[in-house]
Amino acid sequence: MIRHRTAFSLIMTATIILFHGVCFGASDGYEISLSLNGFRDGDMLLRYPVAYEDTASSGTGLIWDLSGYKSGKPYKSEITLADDSLELYQAIERRTALRYERTGDTIFVAGHENNLWRMEFDRREPWLTGSMRHGYSSAGTIHGKGIYCDRLRYVIGGSYRISVDAAGSLILPEGDTLRNVQRVHTLRTFLHDYYPIDSVDCDITADELGKAAAENRLLTLDARRWYAPGYRYPLLEVQTLTSGGDGKTLMRQASYTPASEMESLLSDPDNSELRERLRQGYTAGQKSNHADTADGRDNTGGGDDVRYRFDQNHVECTVSVRYSVGMPMDVEFILADVVGFVYRSGSYHCEPGEEYSVTLSYGNLPGNGPYVLYICTAENRYAEKFNR
Repeated sequence: MIRHRTAFSLIMTATIILFHGVCFGASDGYEISLSLNGFRDGDMLLRYPVAYEDTASSGTGLIWDLSGYKSGKPYKSEITLADDSLELYQAIERRTALRYERTGDTIFVAGHENNLWRMEFDRREPWLTGSMRHGYSSAGTIHGKGIYCDRLRYVIGGSYRISVDAAGSLILPEGDTLRNVQRVHTLRTFLHDYYPIDSVDCDITADELGKAAAENRLLTLDARRWYAPGYRYPLLEVQTLTSGGDGKTLMRQASYTPASEMESLLSDPDNSELRERLRQGYTAGQKSNHADTADGRDNTGGGDDVRYRFDQNHVECTVSVRYSVGMPMDVEFILADVVGFVYRSGSYHCEPGEEYSVTLSYGNLPGNGPYVLYICTAENRYAEKFNR
């Protein structure tokens, strides 16, 4: 999508398909996104068990207080890229490999494996999407099969609902308070069953699932994750498994990841920059009053035909150009990689005496760049190179 002033308003509709994938909402809102919160190969964190139970309902302005909780013995969570071509990641912790697969702009829960279980989903619930903020919600069905102890076949079927249903402040065990925290809440309601290892026909039918729901025999897994701006992974995670009917708690576990663990991650410039901006009092979408961009260069350019200012917003994964022209002309914008593959383009007629602006999203582009935004007139082509 493009945002443009005056004469551009009439052609915005025609270019929505061309410039797809822009995530935006309130300019001061923080998004949970793949670029800032997705898995990265080689990341390793220490996580601490805590005896925390979340009782907060949905809404905004909430406070989650961990200051009075003692943490248990830490364990490692190591992220590895299991299959580069498929973008299949696994988080290895407590002798279990939790698998996640990225497809397009969404990371899905793919399955898990340890010395007892091998489980793979063929209908999957999302873990993260390209853009999530308070108010986001989606729902669907899940289905998967696996092996238990090499002796039994295991089948699961049901439904899920995922939402960003709460926002507020998180008080850490160290006493620090993080603001603009958002809670991702997943409710998985399911039926599961075991079959002999030599079974040929082993599955959960829609009739069986409907009957179990009518008889209140479905299990519910309530999973909650808290994300703070500037920190790639959840600071707090809580999972609770309850049975249908009596609502008995079958399992509850909570873990806390100190903010310092994510601050020490190697080469996470986008989150490091966001944390620094927050320390200086800026909010998402704001720019400091510098004349230079983050890499220290002057971000104004052009010539007699067009003058422009180029800005990159790492938080919203966008690049913006504010510009004016010296005479009536067409201005074309081309977003491409450094080898020349074009991802998006658009051309507009402009008149002198007006100030125009264009904003393009790069959040769904593959890899981490570098990319180039070309600003083209009939006489010249200007190039602005940037990294994702």
